[in-house]
Order: sequence, then structure tokens, then C-alpha cells
Amino acid sequence: VFIHEAVGHAVEADHVLEGNSILSGKIGEQIASPLITVYDDPSLHEYGYYPFDDEGAGSKRTTLIQNGVLKSFIHSRETAGKLGGESRNSRAQGYARPVIRMSNTFIAPNGMKFDEMLSELKDGIYLKGSRGGQVNPGEGVFQFNAERGFIVRNGELTTSLRDVSLSGNTLEILNNVSAVGNDLEMNSGRCGKAGQLVPVSDGAPHVLVNRAMVGGSG
Repeated sequence: VFIHEAVGHAVEADHVLEGNSILSGKIGEQIASPLITVYDDPSLHEYGYYPFDDEGAGSKRTTLIQNGVLKSFIHSRETAGKLGGESRNSRAQGYARPVIRMSNTFIAPNGMKFDEMLSELKDGIYLKGSRGGQVNPGEGVFQFNAERGFIVRNGELTTSLRDVSLSGNTLEILNNVSAVGNDLEMNSGRCGKAGQLVPVSDGAPHVLVNRAMVGGSG
């Protein structure tokens, strides 16, 4: 959910042109840890799959972030002409007017196993799943509620936490990533924008973040 809400909406080129993206003007800049690579790929046979978008452009993987560097926004034909880029993400519900939408958006896996990540963490908080939240792509601030949380002590999951949440600044979180797991997991759902719902998938492996604002109760 973080990669869809906090990053994905910020790379939608209509938001960039409207001045409603913290990533505006940052193409080619280091915005995340070098461990972070993010793709949007409508050619993957996940819930957000389509062979052609609703302006007739063929589906193809877009590299959004590569080794921490912002590489591209996602575009319609109109925004691709204005900002430069390739149109692959114009989508509509039924006969509505197409707007820029994500497809299958995910953080690429790296080599670390989950137990190795816990060992490296030593003491901290483990969050899993999402129960929704809020994000402001223009200001780059977010708050997400996790399905489950655990205190980690000496590299082991211990006490469970209730009503646990993660909040902060998108770019700060991305830059504080110190490890990326090898266990990519995709989730499906429907994304709402401009009064339209379209099928999407998002995913990530486990990610280790050095510093983050976490709240909850035991």
C-alpha cells in the first residue's frame, strides 16, 4: 500500500502538472536509498494487467525509480507530450474519460531473507499488512494503519501490538531503507480517482527502515 499510495500517486504526471506531487522536478535526482527500484508494469499478469491502455498504447514496464534515482512518471498521451516520456497508463472505467492510473506497481526484490533482516534489525518494530490510511502526494506526508505489529527483540518477534500505524514523510522513509528482502508479494484491489475505479496490484518484499514514526499499543 505504501508504494501505491505514497509513491505511485506522486508519479502520476497529471498530479505533477497540477503541482500536487512532491516528486515534481526531480527526474534524474536521487530520491531514495540505492537499494530501492520501483516499477509499474501493466504487462504483468496481475490484477492490474492490460495489453493496451484506453488510448491504445501498448503495455510495457515503466521504471519509476532505479537504484534510488527517479527515472520516470507515468503518462497519458497529453502529459507525455508536455513533460516527455511514454504514454502507457491512460485508463478508464467503462466509457468514462481516461485518466492516468497505475497498473501493477511494486518494489523490486533484493537478496536479503526475512530472518536475516530481523537479525540485522535486532531491536525494533515489525509491521505487516495494511488497513488503509491517508496520503498527501503534494506534501509527501502519509499515515497508514498496519494489520499487525510486533516488537522485535534480539532479532526475534515477541510482543504483539494493537492499533499500530506508520506515519512520516515519503522521501525520508525511502532514503532510510537499509535492506530489501527477496520475498516480493503482490496484492490486488481497486483504485479510485476522478470518480472511477480500476483494478490495480501493488507489492513489495520486506523492507528494513532505519528510522520511522510508529504508534500503537500492547
